Amino acid sequence: MIQKKIWLTALTLAITLPIGAEASVYGVMNQVGVSGNVQGATNQYGNTTGGLGLRASLYNGGLFGTAKYRHEFGATYQGYTGGNTNTVGLKFGYLFHASNILAVGPYVGYEYNRFAQSNSYYDYHSSLSTNDLGGGLYAATALPGINFTGYIGYLGGISETQHVSGFAPDTFNSTSDLLQMGVNAYYPLMANVSLYVGLHDDDFTQRGAPNILRGDVGLGMQF
Repeated sequence: MIQKKIWLTALTLAITLPIGAEASVYGVMNQVGVSGNVQGATNQYGNTTGGLGLRASLYNGGLFGTAKYRHEFGATYQGYTGGNTNTVGLKFGYLFHASNILAVGPYVGYEYNRFAQSNSYYDYHSSLSTNDLGGGLYAATALPGINFTGYIGYLGGISETQHVSGFAPDTFNSTSDLLQMGVNAYYPLMANVSLYVGLHDDDFTQRGAPNILRGDVGLGMQF
């Protein structure tokens, strides 16, 4: 009986100690993670697809950076037999310590998106690639047992390349701007490992580019 109580006490401590360790506002800012996600284009004839993502964040003395890569399986719009989406995004900024539970600050951001679609019946392939650069506001907060990060930003279009099979690629110096916002919630599972859940919205400002709502669930490891 005594041995059983000791094991139960040890198990309780193993579960509760990681939760207490997440009290720092910056507790999840040094992290690498992998996730699965589901996204849908909210434009007319938008398709719902699933994919995988990788993310990393780094914080040191107020300075922070985040990087992400995401691959979606399937075409963004309906009516295609195949396709995919590849995204690379970077953020670099500075967080000001606003209170014991909140840090907020500006960031500079870059994002590359490539939307590809194909129709095997007609041997048709096309793609749209966009490059966007801008900035926004980033925040990190810590509540009892859970951490959050969030952002809102506006990226201006740098270039856009459209490619249709049988034709040379067309590259334009102006492209669709991108309004994006999102939030991640991190719940500690054990020492240095968190479950995170996110909701993100990417809205391109010009016709022809999709507006995307995405949810993801992943595991992150703090270092």
